[in-house]
Amino acid sequence: MRRFSLSYLTSPVASPLETIRIASEVGYDHLGLRIHPTAAADAPSPLLGNKTLLADCRAMLGDTGLTVTEVESWMIRRDFDLSQSAEAMEVAASLGAPRLIAVADMRGAIEQVEIEDRFAALAEMAASFRLGVDFEPIAHRAAGTLDEALSVVAAGAAHSTGLILDMLHINRMGISPNALASVDRSLIYNIHLCDAPPAPTDLATMVHHSAFDRDLPGEGTLPLKGYLGALPADRPLSIEIPMMRLGDTVSPQERARRCLEASVRLLADIDATAG
Repeated sequence: MRRFSLSYLTSPVASPLETIRIASEVGYDHLGLRIHPTAAADAPSPLLGNKTLLADCRAMLGDTGLTVTEVESWMIRRDFDLSQSAEAMEVAASLGAPRLIAVADMRGAIEQVEIEDRFAALAEMAASFRLGVDFEPIAHRAAGTLDEALSVVAAGAAHSTGLILDMLHINRMGISPNALASVDRSLIYNIHLCDAPPAPTDLATMVHHSAFDRDLPGEGTLPLKGYLGALPADRPLSIEIPMMRLGDTVSPQERARRCLEASVRLLADIDATAG
C-alpha cells in the first residue's frame, strides 16, 4: 500500500503542531518539517530552542501515529557553515529518524567538487546524530543532472546518504523512466510527488514553478505513470505541491486535502491500468 507524506511546501504553516494536526486530520501517513532555514533570510523554526514545543510535537506524533520522514533543508553554498546545524540536527533526531534534505546553490555559484566536499561533511555530522542525508538535484541549480547528483551522494557514501527524486525536477532534468529505473533503489528513501505545467525555457519561470506554482497529480503535463512505474513502490510519496496562486482563498488544510485526494486518485488509476 502506498504511503503519503505531507511536505512542508504543500501546506506551509508556521506551527509544527498545526502541520501535525493537518496531516493527521486529512489522513496522511507521514509528514515533513522545515527545521533548518534554507536561506539566511528565512525565519528560524519555532522548534529551535523551545523544548516545550518539541515535547508537545513528540507527544502529538505519538498520539496520531504519524512519523516525520524528512526535514528541510540544507543549502550547500560556497560559504557553507555547519556550525549552525547541530541544534537543527538534534531536534530532527528527537523526532524520530527523518532524512535530512540538502540542495545545491545556483549553477555557477559553486563547483561540483565543492558540493561534494560539503555534502560529505554534512553527512558525517548528521551521522553523529544517527541521521541520514538525501541530496535533491534541481535542474536550475548546481549538480542538477542525475549523474552529478549521484556523484554528490557517492561523496558521502561512508555515511547514510541518498537521493531525493522529485517529479518536477525529474522532468526538468530530462530524465527518462528508463534512466530512473537504473538508479540504485537502495539510495531512494522518499519520493516527491507533484504535477506541473509544461517545461518553460526561461530560468525565472522554472524557479517559479519549482517554489510556488505546481499542479495536482493528474492535472499537469508530467508523465507520472512512467516515472512512478520506474521507482520503488514501497517508498513514501512526499506530496510537495506549492500552489501560492491560491493565496488566502484556500486554507492550508484544504490544500493538503486536495493534494492527497488527487494523489490517491492518480495511484488508483495507475493500479487499475496495471491490473
